[in-house]
Amino acid sequence: MMLAKKQAMGLSRQGLDTPSLHRSSLHPHIVLRQVRLNSRQIRVQAAPTSLNSDMMSWLSTQGVDMDRTGVEVSPSGGLVTSRPVAKGETAASIPESLWITKATAELSPLGPFVTDLSPWLAVALLLIYERSIPNSQWKAYIDTLPIEVTSPVGWTDEDLEELRGTQLLSSIEGYRAFFQQEYQNLKTIFAAHPKIFPEATFTWDAFLWAACTVRARSHAPLDGEDVALVPLADLTQHARGGAASINWAVKNAGLFGRGRVLAIEAERALTAGAPVAMDYGPTRTEGQILLDYGVTDVSTADGSFALTITLPEEDRFFDDKIDILELNGLQQANEFVVRAAGGAPESLLPTLRLVNIQGGDAFLLEAIFRNEVWEHMQQPVSEENEDAVCRSIVDGCIAVLGAYPTSIEEDLTALGAAAPGSRAAAAVAVRLGEKEALEATLKLFESRMEKLKDLEYYGERRLKRLGLLDKEGKPTDWDSFFEDGIA
Repeated sequence: MMLAKKQAMGLSRQGLDTPSLHRSSLHPHIVLRQVRLNSRQIRVQAAPTSLNSDMMSWLSTQGVDMDRTGVEVSPSGGLVTSRPVAKGETAASIPESLWITKATAELSPLGPFVTDLSPWLAVALLLIYERSIPNSQWKAYIDTLPIEVTSPVGWTDEDLEELRGTQLLSSIEGYRAFFQQEYQNLKTIFAAHPKIFPEATFTWDAFLWAACTVRARSHAPLDGEDVALVPLADLTQHARGGAASINWAVKNAGLFGRGRVLAIEAERALTAGAPVAMDYGPTRTEGQILLDYGVTDVSTADGSFALTITLPEEDRFFDDKIDILELNGLQQANEFVVRAAGGAPESLLPTLRLVNIQGGDAFLLEAIFRNEVWEHMQQPVSEENEDAVCRSIVDGCIAVLGAYPTSIEEDLTALGAAAPGSRAAAAVAVRLGEKEALEATLKLFESRMEKLKDLEYYGERRLKRLGLLDKEGKPTDWDSFFEDGIA
């Protein structure tokens, strides 16, 4: 099996999706992606308390009933409850009139120039424009936004040095390349309309800040085509599992109200001062959260790696294998997250077995088995096939682990020396998390290789179904079979 070297950007022009992290070589047609679950919290630098107070006052003048609102901004910059909030209660609601959307941009002086742009680009350009206006109607909100890019995309070269050897570094480079291309495309519009897009205002640094701000502050259901920045609500914190306490929901304004509101709804009862938090991406890794949002969940400390198992087009049985994959809801390339604390994810082994089928096992790919072959892949096919499956992972993990410039021991020392919550701590944690996940996966498949002789394979299972082997795998007593006159 060959390793695919692939870099895919999923940042579509239709919506601000998450770019896929860079795929780098691990082993033939297995691609790994870093996804460290950081053990130390990295948070956006909080705006001064006075600026948050100004924003709250502004929201009140814009129709938000602050007396009924059950949230406030903590000194660290994230939302917390200002009073006890019951399960199912709406802790705060922000009217659609205060959302910053593509429609907002189209009503601004930028309108004629953003109509054909994707929503996130339109919002990003409006942020730059409004930030440059001293009397902007959004000033109270924009003043609370971080003045620096918080994603690793905006880290200095010195900061990024700690990520040397990691896949996250390649992902950052991919993000930058994408944003640079978008900026180059926009420069044609800027040059043609300098009064609307002053060169001194619409700089590369300003664009990167705006693009990353839109990415970091937009969440479902107000993302993609419906991307929106929602003052106050976008200070909702990130947390995994049971630490997540709320969700965002778009609702009608009320029985007699007009328009819509974004409601922050409590998923469980909250005491006063509790973090108002949601999972920014339940299907995303903490590494992706760090890259997209510039934050991590302080309570999560499980390193992980995402493998992309790709069926090579040059495979002799490509047509049959891709047909089987698609019949079972999979694609030519499929991603699986392996974690330092867990076993093989669902469908990883079946996919590896199918991709590695060759030689004498290929009869299972024939059309007569098409409706049941995936069921057969749930268990070992043959010793040769299972050995190929394990070796592809073991060899790949060894290769990647050997390419890191530092050891796990050195990473642990560096992590202990780094200031809690710093970029250095996050970078080292990413590096360490990759290795933890690789080590765990390596041990898992090495252990499996040692037990290949003890596994039950397709041939043995079939003979048992035919009654030719007993439950212990021994031949059936044929003498009694004939003596009883059954044959």
